[in-house]
This record gives sequence, structure tokens and C-alpha cells, in this order.
Amino acid sequence: MAFAVKVGSADEDDPISGVSHFIEHTLFKGTKDRNAFEIKEPIERIGGSLNAYTGRISTVYYAKVPDTYSHEALDILFDLISSPRFEESAIELERGVILEEIASAEDDPYDRIYDMTIQKVWDRDFGRPILGYDSTVKVLTREDISNFYENKYIADRAIFAVTGNYRDSLIDSAREKLLSLQRKNSETPATKSPVISKEPLWIVEKRKDLQQVHLLLTKEAPGRRNRDDFEAFKVFNILFGSGMSSILFHNIREELGMVYNINSEFVSYTESGAFMINASTNPKNLDDLIGSLENELHRIVEKGVSRAQFNYGAERLRGKLLMSTEGTLSTLSRFLDDVVICGQPDSLETLIEKIDKLTIEELNDVAKKYLSGSWNVSLLLPKNMPDSSFVARHGFSI
Repeated sequence: MAFAVKVGSADEDDPISGVSHFIEHTLFKGTKDRNAFEIKEPIERIGGSLNAYTGRISTVYYAKVPDTYSHEALDILFDLISSPRFEESAIELERGVILEEIASAEDDPYDRIYDMTIQKVWDRDFGRPILGYDSTVKVLTREDISNFYENKYIADRAIFAVTGNYRDSLIDSAREKLLSLQRKNSETPATKSPVISKEPLWIVEKRKDLQQVHLLLTKEAPGRRNRDDFEAFKVFNILFGSGMSSILFHNIREELGMVYNINSEFVSYTESGAFMINASTNPKNLDDLIGSLENELHRIVEKGVSRAQFNYGAERLRGKLLMSTEGTLSTLSRFLDDVVICGQPDSLETLIEKIDKLTIEELNDVAKKYLSGSWNVSLLLPKNMPDSSFVARHGFSI
């Protein structure tokens, strides 16, 4: 089960960047009725788990417990989001933890190239890092945290979700709890979507602690409101960059041997989305890697994907959806994601029906539509790498 609050880093102002994530951390340090141990121990003692995560448009607090303990877990989860203590000592303790988390993200090449790309490619609200900046986290006050919580953790932004073996009484109890939350708005705030740069960007950073080049290509992709394009692009992303049988893995890693990690990712909000290709390689292979990626994308735009590739994407996505039902947490996450972004979830049957109705012609039309044109290129490079190997390039265009 989970309580989701429709608030995240995209709802913050620059001076308090990271406050949503800070609140997520601090809520676990104690409520008005429970200390930190009393929040976690009752759930973990009976074999359950309790956790949370912050995104750009939502923060989710969830628990997985035996069905016989569902009401007790519901009480703890609701207490967590509805009656924080926000003690100064807890805030200072978590400040140090979050600063370590930011430092860890800075040290990780993928996290770093992702963050530095998003900051430039998306608008200011969506470009801010979810963790916040080192400079803002250091100066966030109890008043900043408390004021943001009071204005955002309200009934109009709250969602309860549950999956598994539950009774109607649990839903009734959750409904009563949600209705007891304060109300400050007359209607649910509209879900935001990122505004993506229309001008192709070339983003480069050098670091002395790297042995490899890290590459991230990004391009605008369909939002979820554009249902036909969205459904087709989901299948394309799978066949292009998911699994060892995907186009990227087979053609770039297996056939050419110039990378260890390579994949694609499709992120989509209500009105807009982003398609990303991520890879890392030896500096001497960078030009060949970029050329090979250009060739693969050109081929798809000009000739489309093959019937075998189309079948792989459709069948893999269908299978992944069916297998996700074996876990209550994966099912809960899928439904919550749909509700936060779209307002309501699609059933598994509806999702599979959409895959089954998709044709190869429709997928190829959508792929050509979104892959064509100029791409954003981000490079994280070793400090001693000479500029001549990449500065001379004038962009990445299909």
C-alpha cells in the first residue's frame, strides 16, 4: 500500500531546491505519536518493508506487509505523512545524510551525466535535481521545510493505493484518513510536464577521475496524452534498447564490441516526454560509437524496423507486463504512475490490447517522426582527453 502526494522537485523554487526530498527523509525521523524506531520496527518485525521515494511530480511512501497487518501498516503510513515532528536535531541529522547522497550522485558517472543533461534540456522546474543542490540543502531551515509541507501535503494532492489481498474495510479506513487531511485548494492541481529545449544542445564536462567516455543522447518524445504515439513509442523503446536481444545491445555491443553498457530509456509525462540513449566506451572509440548510433537511427528512419524486431518489442513488453503482476509492489507502482500522471490507470487487459492492436506500420511512422532531426548530445569525459576528437563535430542529426 502507498500514500502518494502529488508534489516533487518540479514544484519547488530555486532557493529551496531539494525540499521535497528533504521532507521525505525527515518524516521517517518521527511523528507526533511515534519516534523513528516505532515507525519502522512494527512493520519490519512482521517481515514487512517500509520505504519512500521522491520524483519530479510526486513523493511516494509505501509499505509491503502480510494482509493480517494491513490496518496497522495503514495507520503508520498515514501518521508518517500527516503529523510530522520536524525536530531540529532530526533535520540536522538528515541534512548530513542528504549531502552524502548528493556527493554519491556526483561521483556516479551515469547520475552525473543524467543530471547535467536534464538541467539544460528541460525547463527550470524539471531541470532541478531531485536531491537539490549542495548549496540549497546546506541552508534549508525548519521553517522552509514546515511551510512547504503545510502548503503541499494536503488532501487535494493525496492518493491512496493498495494491491494484494485486502478487504473493503481497509479502503473505507483510508478514505476516512484522506478526508481528515487539510484542504487548501478547491480542486486537484494540474500535473506539470517538462518543456524541452527546441535548440539542439552540446553539453560537455571533463573529470579527472574517469577512464571512460560517458555518452547520453536525448530527443523529445511523445507525452501520454498523445495516446497513439505514446503506445507505439513504448514498444519501440523496448525493441531498440531493452535486453540483450535489442538493437542497441546486439548491433553495438555484440557485433562491434565497443561498449559494455548501452541502453535506451523513455520517460513520459502528460504533455511531453524524452527519449535517451546511454552508453560508455573507451575514449578512442567515441567517434566510432557516435557514427554507429547515427547509422542505426538513420536505418530505422529510412527503412523502419524489421518484422522480427517489431515482434520482439511487442512480445517483450507484453511479457514484462504479465510478469509484473506477480509482484504486488510492481503492480502498485504501475498503477500509481498512471494515476499521478494521467488521473486514472489502465487495466492490464487494456494495456495488452493496445500492444496487440499496434501495427508495424504505425510503429515505424512514430519512430520516424520522433527520431528525425537534431539530438542533444552530452559527454562526460576524462580530464586528459584531447578536445580534437569531439569539438570539431557540429551536432548529431538524423
